[in-house]
Amino acid sequence: MHADEILPILAFSEMIGLISIDEGDAKLTESGINFLKQGHTGRAKYVRDKLMELKVFNEILNELKKKGSLEKEDVMEIIASKGGFCYCGSLEEAFNCLIHWGVYSGLIEYDREENLIRLGEVNSR
Repeated sequence: MHADEILPILAFSEMIGLISIDEGDAKLTESGINFLKQGHTGRAKYVRDKLMELKVFNEILNELKKKGSLEKEDVMEIIASKGGFCYCGSLEEAFNCLIHWGVYSGLIEYDREENLIRLGEVNSR
């Protein structure tokens, strides 16, 4: 992996409390250690719970509940209006990070061909 691939992962991991970064060194937190002990379902739930605490993600979910789907540009506008996401350097990076973790958590689905975001299976129950 290159630094530009690792840095967003580290930033997100720090943002949701899995690691702490001090003087360039990353250390697992107690939450991070517990996260690693979980299977996929437990990890996805942890990420889902943390995403639900973020205003930017809640606004996207509210819009999805109203409209059924959002175009990539709509989501990018929401991210920009909230000041970005996950310390990413560009709006495109922020979008990609948000989509990656949103899909991982099951909260959203992303159709790359149509550039459409929909509610994930977790929200369909």
